[in-house]
Amino acid sequence: MTDRTKRVYLHLGSPKTGTTYLQDVLWRNRESLKQQGVLYPGQRPEDHFFGTMDLQQMQFQDDWFDEKVPGAWTRLVDEARDWPATVVLSHELLCTASEDEVERALGDLAFAEVHLVCTARDLARQLPAVWQEDVKNRHTLSYTEFSRGVFGDDDPPHWLSELFWERQDLPRVLARWARRIPPERVHLVTVPPPDRPFDLLWARFAGLIGIDPCSSETRGGAKNASLGVAEVELVRRLNTALEGRLRWPDHDIVVKDQLATRILGARKPQSRLEVPAEDWHRVRERAQRLVAELAAADYDVVGDLDELVPAADPPGGGPHPDHADEGQLIDVAIESLAGLIEHIAAEEAKGDHRPPPAPEGVRRTLVHLSEQHPVFSQARTAYRRLKNSTSFIGVRRR
Repeated sequence: MTDRTKRVYLHLGSPKTGTTYLQDVLWRNRESLKQQGVLYPGQRPEDHFFGTMDLQQMQFQDDWFDEKVPGAWTRLVDEARDWPATVVLSHELLCTASEDEVERALGDLAFAEVHLVCTARDLARQLPAVWQEDVKNRHTLSYTEFSRGVFGDDDPPHWLSELFWERQDLPRVLARWARRIPPERVHLVTVPPPDRPFDLLWARFAGLIGIDPCSSETRGGAKNASLGVAEVELVRRLNTALEGRLRWPDHDIVVKDQLATRILGARKPQSRLEVPAEDWHRVRERAQRLVAELAAADYDVVGDLDELVPAADPPGGGPHPDHADEGQLIDVAIESLAGLIEHIAAEEAKGDHRPPPAPEGVRRTLVHLSEQHPVFSQARTAYRRLKNSTSFIGVRRR
């Protein structure tokens, strides 16, 4: 029997709409949320991801079975059932659930009044953001191959291009989830444009779930920083050179987290990753169609649907995502080598003299790239100089 005093806000995504930021704020402020009657369940931040995989009977990567996935959805539901007031469940891959999985999820949560929440961002920011995230996750597809599939220029399209619309066609996603949910309990939270404070997204989300936005600490947490053209190209070439030799957990820790997020994500890119001018108008046209469908569905909008429509004209001036400047690539490669070497030295300084196998593997791959492509010759020379410098005193390999 449904307890009308209990609410579950099911945040479905979609990917690259500030979900990492929101989940981090929710996790870091669990205690203050509880004081306001809101539970963000789980024993670790990843539990909502594990629960999503369990609901869909999936593993994120085919070459790795994560033992924390089986039963994870049930554990989240049990925590939600035991909490007397409001609960928030959040993961962006919930948007890919099938009709049967949606029925199971809503059935499992039938003890409460379920609200659906979908965060949304304009398509001109989404397209390159999703492509770069695919690259971080070991894929080697070029932007041109990706966008051609997205807009139907290739028949058949690459499977990653097809997956884009499964996750970004929000009218279709919400229609699948909202068949038994009244439109006033389906909430679309728009991501503010770049010229507005980013914590406005948290203010909108917090207000929706019934808490004071100012009661939560939003600074200094995890951010999924956007990479530039050269940074993404470096990771894409690394993926090609590695050819799947790293197990998924090693790639996740070293390439995606340490290299792409911590090292490359911390630098200010010289060339921003943007939709090319030749694609701009069809991106805008598709965004307008999606917004019209969302408006017709009469969902509750937190923010402004106009924020989901790109400007009439492209920003212009930036390079094509596939045309990284060779000189910038050299700079990025050298900084990557230096950052990985610094990381290895710091790990050994902690007293664990066993070299981390994955950083070493990535370092060897970067050196291998220098032997395969002339653009990396300066990076190779720089690495050898660093290796012979006093910076390596006390860093011993065993």
